[in-house]
Amino acid sequence: MSTSIGAVMLVVMMAGATSSRADTGVSAQGSSAGSGAGAEGSLSPEQLKQLAKMTQNPVGSIAALPFQSNWNYAAGVTKATAWNLNIQPAVPIMLSPKANLIERAIVPVVNLPALLPGPSCLALGITQQVPCSPQLGIGNIQLQNYYAPKTNPNAFIYGIGPIFSFPTVTKDLGTQQFGAGVNAVGLVMPGSWVLGMLVTQRWYVAGPSAAPQDTLNTFLAQPFINFNFGRGWALTEAPVITANWNEPGDQKWMVPIGLGITNTNTWLKLPMSYQLAYYGNIVRPQFAPYGIIRFQWAIIWPVKRGIVP
Repeated sequence: MSTSIGAVMLVVMMAGATSSRADTGVSAQGSSAGSGAGAEGSLSPEQLKQLAKMTQNPVGSIAALPFQSNWNYAAGVTKATAWNLNIQPAVPIMLSPKANLIERAIVPVVNLPALLPGPSCLALGITQQVPCSPQLGIGNIQLQNYYAPKTNPNAFIYGIGPIFSFPTVTKDLGTQQFGAGVNAVGLVMPGSWVLGMLVTQRWYVAGPSAAPQDTLNTFLAQPFINFNFGRGWALTEAPVITANWNEPGDQKWMVPIGLGITNTNTWLKLPMSYQLAYYGNIVRPQFAPYGIIRFQWAIIWPVKRGIVP
């Protein structure tokens, strides 16, 4: 039973895990390209390439509203598909001419099917709704904060700050504990490439006490490799690697590998990006999903000074 419950929690954790703005972020170089989009309604191929790179910088001067749909397939004993929609607004706030504060929320809407068949639930004496029957609701909302000094687009770009998670869950779709920790990101943007890594660690800080194995203590790492072809098209490798430190050794890690394709363009004079990706979990806890299919649509607002004009 404990392994099955752990798998359920891992599915729910994935709902709030994704992602760096490698999926959704701008350099000072990119601001002028994006500003031209609103004024003229169309962009040259080079401007589209710069706009695409802007959306791949997690701590740049860009406001974004991504809607990320994830299908986690073959989860649980029943090999069901768990779906979640992550709504991930991000806003840069100018602290000074040399630094921004990036505020980003992750609001997961989770549709979790039954992960254990009814007879197994009865035999094990499990009475809670998850994992024995379907549930639709909200997971743990996260608030990520990054202090990001402004740097030259060709230099090393970084951001660091606190992360908070809140017990906003619908019944069993997450934890009732408050969490806090640290998140950091670093990247470089040479030529057509955007290369970097985002990491977060969250711990229990308040809320209902629980057994050690049920106390919040999770880690996430997301390396990202983006190659921009031009005209807004890019190939993306950005796996979300997670660990639940409370699980036993071979049940701690989820390690996916895959590929995504992204297009950034303007529609009705508004910059947008679209992404389709697939990741298979080459390392996963027992009963965790075999893989994930992701589609993301994001509205983006490039800004000059860290505030939306």
